[in-house]
Amino acid sequence: MISFCVRSISTWACALARVASETDATLVHFSTDFVFSGTTPRLLTEADEPDPRGTYAVSKLLGEWYAADAPRHYVLRVESLFGGPHARSSVDKLLDGIVAGREVRAFVDRTVSPSYVSDVVNATAALLDGQAPPGLYHCVNSGSATWSEVARELARLVDAPHAQIVDVPMASAALVAARPQYAALSNAKLAAAGVPMPTWQDALKRYVNGTKNA
Repeated sequence: MISFCVRSISTWACALARVASETDATLVHFSTDFVFSGTTPRLLTEADEPDPRGTYAVSKLLGEWYAADAPRHYVLRVESLFGGPHARSSVDKLLDGIVAGREVRAFVDRTVSPSYVSDVVNATAALLDGQAPPGLYHCVNSGSATWSEVARELARLVDAPHAQIVDVPMASAALVAARPQYAALSNAKLAAAGVPMPTWQDALKRYVNGTKNA
């Protein structure tokens, strides 16, 4: 057991790992694609070496390491989440702008694996119920896309062929935290554990249909 914690997001992972070890509990810890540098233009696997850039990314990687101290742990990397009760994600902002007829700006050079919160929740439950081997998993919807491609898929889903989507490079944005440019994750290990994930297009369709019927 690591005997110290850092003051950051990782502090909670450290504390929870200790409690899980002491109580023989299973620990589920959610991490992020930010642990990668984003310079490898292919789907990244759990075997790829992390290379975090920035304080936030480093703290998330430390959280993974601390969580792994629990004898039974699932460290699940998620990314570009959408859905949930607050509707404040990047997908929601794009969707709101498209529906309102406003100009929306979307990164043409950041590639991600958009992940529907409902699918992540279901996958987490399936891992636990199926008693999959503990360890690190990429828990994202299948496939990858640039944010520009996501915006255009949203426009198609809401029948807005004339949506004002402006492609912009990441370099044009003043981002608070550094983001990996190519951060698409492979969920093949998750599928091999008996938990296949729907495509991001299918997830977007279900989410958009849900917002229409809300």
